[in-house]
Amino acid sequence: MKAQPKQPSIKDDPDMQRAMPALLRAVKRAHKVAHQTGTNIVIRENGKVVEVPPDPKLYEDD
Repeated sequence: MKAQPKQPSIKDDPDMQRAMPALLRAVKRAHKVAHQTGTNIVIRENGKVVEVPPDPKLYEDD
């Protein structure tokens, strides 16, 4: 049986370590822009694509 190659660990990959903070910044920015422009945010909820109003908790502290 062939040995399986070792999967890289997220904690060993600097790019992966920075991915989640970058995604959270993008979410915050999207909510702020949606609020400023009077539009909704499009998300997937329970397997369906829905529009929701921006969440003030995500952008009030800017």
